[in-house]
Amino acid sequence: MFLKTLSMRGFKSFASATRLELEPGITCVVGPNGSGKSNVVDALAWVMGEQGAKNLRGGKMEDVIFAGTSKRQALGRAEVSLTIDNTDGAIPIDYTEVTISRTLFRSGGSEYAVNGAPARLLDIQELLSDSGLGKEMHVIVGQGQLDQVLHADPFERRGIIEEAAGVLKHRRRKEKAVRKLNGLQTNLDRLQDLRAELARQLGPLGRQARAAQRAATVQAELRDANARLLADDIVQTEAALQNTGDAHTESQQRQHLEARIAQLEEEISEARTAAVKAEEEHDRLSQLLRRVGQAATRAKAAAGRARDRVEFLRTPAQKLSGDEPEALLERAEHFRGELSDAEDQQSKRAQSLEELAQTRSEISGKLEQAEAALKAARAEIAEKVRIRAGLESDVETANRALEGIAREKADAAPARDKLLADIEAARAEAQRAEAAAAELEGDQTGIDDTVKAAADATAQAQKAFDEASARSAELTGQLRKTEARIEALQLSASHSASAEDLLALEIDGVTGRVEDLLEIEAGFETAAAAALGPFAQALFASSHAAGLALLDSTDDGADVDTVIGSTAQTSGPEALEVSGGRRAVDVVASTDPALHAALRSVLSHTVIVDDSDAALALLEDHPDLTCVTRAGTVIEAHRVRRSGRAEAARAEARNALAEAQAGIGDLTRAAADASSEVEKLREALRTARSDEQQAQEARRDAEAQGIRAQGSVTAAKERVQLLEAEIERLDARSAQLEERRAQAEEQRDKAQAALAGLDSVDAEPDTEDRDRLAQEHSQLGEEVMEARIAARSADDRVRFLADRIDSLRRKARAQQAERERLQREEQARRLLADRTEAAGAIAVELAEHLAEREKNAEAEHARLQSSRAEANQRAEKLRESLEELRGESAKLAEAEHAAALKRERFVLKLEELSRRAEQEIGLAAQNLVEQFGPHLDVPDFSADVDSDADELPTRPFVRAEVEAAQKKAEREMKRIGKVNPLALEEFTALQERHDYLEKQINDIEETREDLRGMVSQIDELVKEVFAEAFADTAREFTDIFSRLFPGGEGSLSLTDPDDMLTTGVEVFARPAGKRVRRLSLLSGGERSLVAVAILVAIFKARPSPFYVMDEVEAALDDANLTRLLGVFKELQESSQLIVITHQKRTMEIADALYGVTMGGDGISKVVSQRLADSRRGE
Repeated sequence: MFLKTLSMRGFKSFASATRLELEPGITCVVGPNGSGKSNVVDALAWVMGEQGAKNLRGGKMEDVIFAGTSKRQALGRAEVSLTIDNTDGAIPIDYTEVTISRTLFRSGGSEYAVNGAPARLLDIQELLSDSGLGKEMHVIVGQGQLDQVLHADPFERRGIIEEAAGVLKHRRRKEKAVRKLNGLQTNLDRLQDLRAELARQLGPLGRQARAAQRAATVQAELRDANARLLADDIVQTEAALQNTGDAHTESQQRQHLEARIAQLEEEISEARTAAVKAEEEHDRLSQLLRRVGQAATRAKAAAGRARDRVEFLRTPAQKLSGDEPEALLERAEHFRGELSDAEDQQSKRAQSLEELAQTRSEISGKLEQAEAALKAARAEIAEKVRIRAGLESDVETANRALEGIAREKADAAPARDKLLADIEAARAEAQRAEAAAAELEGDQTGIDDTVKAAADATAQAQKAFDEASARSAELTGQLRKTEARIEALQLSASHSASAEDLLALEIDGVTGRVEDLLEIEAGFETAAAAALGPFAQALFASSHAAGLALLDSTDDGADVDTVIGSTAQTSGPEALEVSGGRRAVDVVASTDPALHAALRSVLSHTVIVDDSDAALALLEDHPDLTCVTRAGTVIEAHRVRRSGRAEAARAEARNALAEAQAGIGDLTRAAADASSEVEKLREALRTARSDEQQAQEARRDAEAQGIRAQGSVTAAKERVQLLEAEIERLDARSAQLEERRAQAEEQRDKAQAALAGLDSVDAEPDTEDRDRLAQEHSQLGEEVMEARIAARSADDRVRFLADRIDSLRRKARAQQAERERLQREEQARRLLADRTEAAGAIAVELAEHLAEREKNAEAEHARLQSSRAEANQRAEKLRESLEELRGESAKLAEAEHAAALKRERFVLKLEELSRRAEQEIGLAAQNLVEQFGPHLDVPDFSADVDSDADELPTRPFVRAEVEAAQKKAEREMKRIGKVNPLALEEFTALQERHDYLEKQINDIEETREDLRGMVSQIDELVKEVFAEAFADTAREFTDIFSRLFPGGEGSLSLTDPDDMLTTGVEVFARPAGKRVRRLSLLSGGERSLVAVAILVAIFKARPSPFYVMDEVEAALDDANLTRLLGVFKELQESSQLIVITHQKRTMEIADALYGVTMGGDGISKVVSQRLADSRRGE
């Protein structure tokens, strides 16, 4: 994997579209300062997701967009695309080339794309992190980043290693897991709060549900008992109805009797005369009246039966499977009425609750006042009790104090006597110690004299040793200086290598160099050297034969200058008067006569003058002379030159060398004598110091004994003082005790007097009012609670009725279709009911008509009363018979009427029982008897059965037992009282929700444990990966440092090796020849090199596909640069390097070179050259 192309448009100074073709190996980007080289690095970092504007050398992210120049306007967006060769599959994507693009608009919008497809920043970061490129971009070493590495704290250095090792993605996983854990904890806390709230509600609701369930069970028992008793009543009524006589037979008997009475009356009527006509008429009217009454009774009974029959026929013969729609609607309306009543009740209960609360608040105020008064009374009592207790305590304290004082005074007397005895013993000990100290003080005087004498002897010995050492050092220094001067003079006076070689030939007659054979007057060395010139450097030969022999012994190309000695006398200006000068032959001489003669010949026309003015003056008179100034300037009539300074210096050196060699012997002897004297004095000083040390030790021992003796004296005196102070303290304590005794007695007397005058204390204030108010307050609290419960029940009732009304209305609509099916059947019953109703109306009218006739008959009966009396008298006997018949007829009529009434009662009762069966039980009478009749066994609800049993045990029907069970169920229902009919459903729903929350909490806790396990696994993985990465980095750093700093030491260490998750990384660096290990004490170049060593160590330990170096070698010298370039070449083998540089040597190792320039328009341009191809062409 390597970077293939980088395209920029509108990014910083690259306003125009710019494309860099990158190759594996080393690519150098060069150019003048400010041309935009580092913008290439910024473009690489920016396209790979850099979010810090400061890291891009800007103030805000908008600064990366081309801001415009005087010749080109600003652009609205910046776009950078980076193409990566992914042939090796380092990036986990199914493409051999991956192009990452990033676009930023001046409006603030930003876009990312991977191979043209829109992407997120997170996608880019995760894509690159899998190839070892973290979001911190440690592979890009920009300007100033070396200092950041050096100034980074240990944890920041750890972050660089983690990024290179690919740990950051694991840490992001851990951070996501921790965030999920925190979110789970928040959800868990919320669910636990909900669970706690539900659990709090489940308690009372569970009790309500259990009450409702118990009420339902009791209601089932009560319904069963009611059904069975009702079925038994129906069976018994039907049996009684069957046992009633036949009404038709009784009617026939009554009609036969009436026929007999009519026949008898007809016989009486025939037998009697017209006189009894009135009686007959009376009898007829009586009979008529009786019949009319009976007919009216029968008509009324018939009307009643018709009415009951109509009511029965009006009831549908076939019931719907559910309630009738109208009934449901009626019940809904009924419930609406109840709802209205419930709402009124709700309002009343709320008002009652408010009134009770107000009353309770008033009672609370009164109770608080009573409590305050009671508290004040109790506080007063408590204060009195406290005062009494305090006084009693004062009395008790005073008594105990007096007892303690008495005991302490009794104990003080023997202690004082003992102290007096100890004082006498301590004074005797002090006297003995003073005598011993005085004796040691006398001995100390002699020891001090000995120490002083030893010190004086040591000081004298030290002085003599210092003086001798100084003399020896001075002589040694002079000797060394002389030796050095001789060595320097020898160097100054030495000959050239060629002259020495010629002399080494040992030619007969060649005695040496001319200058070595000369004697020059002091002060004229420079002038003589200038006058002699090359003559002084020539060799001296005694004859021409010797000189020629020397020439024959050398190469033909060698320069050889030889002076031939002569005995001839040469004339010169000996008698010439020279003003301000001397003849040269008077200054330069030689012990060799032949050389001296030659000198006189050479220097015969040479005069040494003081300066050039004197030379010019002399030349005016004697132009054939050669004048030489003492400074070495040669002035002739036609020539001026300066020479001979070196020869003069050598001449001076030879003279000085001779003097130095003459005096070095004396200096050597004097230095040896001085060194011997120093050794003797050193031994004497050593002896004196040893004597002084022994004397000092003896004095220290004596001083220690004196100090100990003085300490004994001081201790003895101090003990005496302490004991005397203790006596004084005891005396003062005795006085204090006496004073305290008097004070205690006074305090006790005062307390007893105050206690005697203190009023009695009431045991407890009256709490009757408070208790009454508290009871009222408590009772009102209960009433308020009951009112609240009632208000809550009213609220529940309102909600229940509203829900019930809606339910009934829905059910009515559902029943409407079923009702339509039964309408046809109902029509026939309605028709029959209408007919029966018409018959009943006729019966009613007949009864009314008969009643009117009865009234008229009674009036007529009254009118005929008198006639009847007469008739009765006349027909007494017939009347008696008639009365008997009438009695029988009346009995028959009454019996018939009673039987009819009895039958009617049984029928009505049966109909009533049928109606109750349908209304209360929901079954028709026949079905009720079939299901709950007395012929069936009764389930035993009180029996203990297993919960898994399908049926209850049964027992035969006994009415008394069923009635007892009914009464028991009614009592149980009264005991249970009002129940919430929806409590069971609400409890079931709430319990299901609670169980669901419990399951959710368990799931969350399991997920949390899984996340914690994952975090632990990530931590272990991070530890392992970081430990391996650090070990490899530390190893590579040691190797790289030793190569970048030959002879130096460098290492990496952990700040806390026991905690691999949080430990930092410390850097220790010591270049060769330095003892510093702190990075801040290194030079600028060394600091840069150490930072480079750290980064390169990381690069080698965990290689990345490419690295970018921005002028990292700018501060390095040539030697360090050479070492660094060697490291770059090693990195080149495994990674691609892009280097921003100014160094020519760095450019030389590059495989490709990009030049960045900036013209007058302020826009950067790129020129490239592939150096590898160029080198192959060469």
